[in-house]
Amino acid sequence: MSIAGRIRVARRSAGMSQRDLGAAIGVSATAISKYEKGEVIPGSEMLIRLSQALGVNIDFFFRQVVADVSEPRYRCRRSLTKKEERIIHGKVTEWLERYLEVEMISGITATLDLPPREACLVSTLDDVEVVARMVRDAWDLGTDPIENVMDVLEQHGIRVGLFDAPDSFDALTFYHDEQTPVIAINTSMAGDRQRYNCAHELGHLLLQVDPSLDEEDAAHRFAGAFLVPDEMVHKELGEQRCAIDLRELSLLKHKYGMSMKAWIRRAQDLGVITGGTAKGLYIRLNRVTVGDEEPGRQVRPEAPTYMHLLILRALNEKKITLSRARELFGGDLPGISMGAE
Repeated sequence: MSIAGRIRVARRSAGMSQRDLGAAIGVSATAISKYEKGEVIPGSEMLIRLSQALGVNIDFFFRQVVADVSEPRYRCRRSLTKKEERIIHGKVTEWLERYLEVEMISGITATLDLPPREACLVSTLDDVEVVARMVRDAWDLGTDPIENVMDVLEQHGIRVGLFDAPDSFDALTFYHDEQTPVIAINTSMAGDRQRYNCAHELGHLLLQVDPSLDEEDAAHRFAGAFLVPDEMVHKELGEQRCAIDLRELSLLKHKYGMSMKAWIRRAQDLGVITGGTAKGLYIRLNRVTVGDEEPGRQVRPEAPTYMHLLILRALNEKKITLSRARELFGGDLPGISMGAE
């Protein structure tokens, strides 16, 4: 991608118009237009001003790695504006380019390890349960709670990133180079929602859904089954219940990292409770839920570690400097001294 193209991408990612950017650096909108068309190449001083106004490192304009991404699938509680979509898409693309550059420098690329498409054909929700169990078995996850869902996905070749975004945005999924799946998760949410969204997007990536079955219902069923296998639901709650206390659901939420609301849905899906009992639980839960926060302490957010570890490895092996490590990570790396290089 040319410098002109990168200026345009960075501007859109920052949610700025050409007029906004021009005003921020003291030039006209026409000048910005000429930069973006490649009619004028900005000098070093102007590039510094552009990088500061756009919130990117100056190395961004000269990056050789280009992410080739497909049309993303957004998961949102309300529709995003075109501007919001451009900002999120720009942030994710810029992060993915840094991710790919880290892999290139380290010489290490995670191998995609997903079940074959024909094994993920589903026409009923019971089929979805089977696929979720197959994936857990193939990935040696057993039936115990998953410690870090994001790390599990990355260990099997799915790229996962966290991003600041509007509260209405949960996640998006797309492919890099038409084959490598990428999942972007909103960083400003509790850990149980992050984990569920990751599992839900994994369902969309894997399941080959028959037209007779609603794809969203299938993805929801997969998310619950992936996070808490059916046998563990029965072990924790029993085969049938006429009543469940919210305190039970709170304990299970923190044990398995799955929200109380998702536990109610899971219990109803498996016939542990009736639809009427589930409705009553939803009403009781909504009464004590503030905004998106369920009662009690929140599940701590997760963070993927694969890219972070590769950067630290490259730094330790003297392949990059500390300043380069910061640029690739997108800021200071947690857990190490920020002293002189």
